[in-house]
Amino acid sequence: MNRTTAFAGTLLALFAVTASATDYTVIARPNRTFDPPTLSINVGDRVIFKNDPDGPGFHNAESDTGAITEFRCANGCDADGGNGDPDNNLWSATVTFPTAGTIGYHCEVHEGSGMVGTITVNDVGAPVVEVDPGTLAATVEMGGASVVPLSIGNGGDADLEWSVDTAPTDCATPDTVPWLSLAPTEGTVIAGGEPAAVDVTMDAAALDPGVYDANVCVHSNDAANALVGVPVEFTVTAPDEIFTNGFDPAP
Repeated sequence: MNRTTAFAGTLLALFAVTASATDYTVIARPNRTFDPPTLSINVGDRVIFKNDPDGPGFHNAESDTGAITEFRCANGCDADGGNGDPDNNLWSATVTFPTAGTIGYHCEVHEGSGMVGTITVNDVGAPVVEVDPGTLAATVEMGGASVVPLSIGNGGDADLEWSVDTAPTDCATPDTVPWLSLAPTEGTVIAGGEPAAVDVTMDAAALDPGVYDANVCVHSNDAANALVGVPVEFTVTAPDEIFTNGFDPAP
């Protein structure tokens, strides 16, 4: 009879960031307005401020005092080696918004004329991979096999895309392990959804008695824990002579 032992453990990522970003454009118009005057973006997105190519005016874009993301831009931005002074050239400057909140901004020259804008930065969340157990182990006799379950959950608030493969020694260099197979090998766990179940099969059909080690490698779009290695220990024992021969060996 096969015996399977699984050691419990859970790996949690407590912090994650967005994996991609979107660019938006705001134009400083000659009629002393920003176009669009209000903008809704997500954390990590970028806004490209430009002076109107069809009629550049003497403008810049500066965040209001105390803004959660500060900038002063025209020919680039002050904090990034550019020059945020108002200018009537065809300037352009890109600002990344890493923090959720509402940022007001204005043109230094024409704020009093109503040349102001607002950017709302939304926190859209991120996936957080949860792998359980943290290690896997099984013991079988020669020729036997064992299936051990591996759970891949999502503790975040965005969908988790995952895949699994194997590695003989290190998940940095995945490769085939002849006695170790996985099913399924990829999937999606929605935010708040049930964990995915992966069957980890250890097969001793071609193995001699001994202890064999490898790793199951979990890849995901959790930016903080994109790769999680799960150590695997597989013990293969010699057959019991009593059951092999059907009787006790002669004294």
